Amino acid sequence: MIPYSSIGDIATTLLQYLAVIGVVALGCLPSLTVSDFRARLDSWPTDRFPVNYSLLVGVVALGQGVAVVAGWQGLRIGSTQADPQFRGLRLIALLVAYPIAVLGLGTVGVRLYCWQRSMEQWLTLRTIAGLAVTTGMYIVTLIGAAIVLFVAALFFALPT
Repeated sequence: MIPYSSIGDIATTLLQYLAVIGVVALGCLPSLTVSDFRARLDSWPTDRFPVNYSLLVGVVALGQGVAVVAGWQGLRIGSTQADPQFRGLRLIALLVAYPIAVLGLGTVGVRLYCWQRSMEQWLTLRTIAGLAVTTGMYIVTLIGAAIVLFVAALFFALPT
């Protein structure tokens, strides 16, 4: 039988993952207003839009999580016993750089894919501009959620 404290830890971790996925899903919502992107999302990789959107959110959330964990270690964002300083600006830079890198790499990748296959370039300048605005909204949503979670963490860490 699993001890009660382990069940609480598992539930807390699950809620944290669901909160991150919810924030990413909220951040990805504006991308649906870009008509060319939504048309592609309607039909690929499956024929079901809710499944495709869930896959998009899952991939973006997983990538964001990997970027934060790798950046946390690589950029030494968190505090340790030897270095007690928390580097919030590095975390914000990481949260801003990831979506911009995804937009840039995705744009280059799609354009090269269409060019290599001699397909119509559906990723026009207007679509790229719409996705850039969406990326900005995603960054604002993510940083807003990080600030809210930081303030909530401060209140939970206060002694009672």
